[in-house]
Amino acid sequence: MANLICEENLPYLFSESLALRDYAQGSLNPQFRNYSRKTVKKEIIRLYNAEKERLQIFFANFDGRVTICSDIWEDDFHHLYYLGLTAHHIDEDWNMHKRVLAFREFNDRHTVEHIYILIERILIEYNLIDKVFAIGFDNATNNTAAIPRLRELCGANSLMGRFF
Repeated sequence: MANLICEENLPYLFSESLALRDYAQGSLNPQFRNYSRKTVKKEIIRLYNAEKERLQIFFANFDGRVTICSDIWEDDFHHLYYLGLTAHHIDEDWNMHKRVLAFREFNDRHTVEHIYILIERILIEYNLIDKVFAIGFDNATNNTAAIPRLRELCGANSLMGRFF
């Protein structure tokens, strides 16, 4: 149920739907019982934590480099700000992969230091602090101003003397 709700971007309330119960009991399993929203929420959090741990282990053993992309935007309805951070990398078979590492509430002042601290914290969390090859941003002034500070994350030897 948790996978279905995540994949289809459904509300937790879907798990308690009478229509779902009637369909499942009539077509799939007469013994079907709905899951509570609370149960679905717990399962989604469990799935999230398992995937996060899988990515942390993957990147800890990853011998390549990643490009990270960051974006800060506002939820106009709630007047909250968020920072999203995505990692892109190419595997041994030259397939490109993209993973959303974080989608964090970011209501601190959008200073160079606050942007740097949050991105650095996320990179440490995913074992990527010494594996950043390039960084991409939107055109927000503070993001652009953070580039010299974030360049430190790329390191002078980011290619380790090789291209491939």
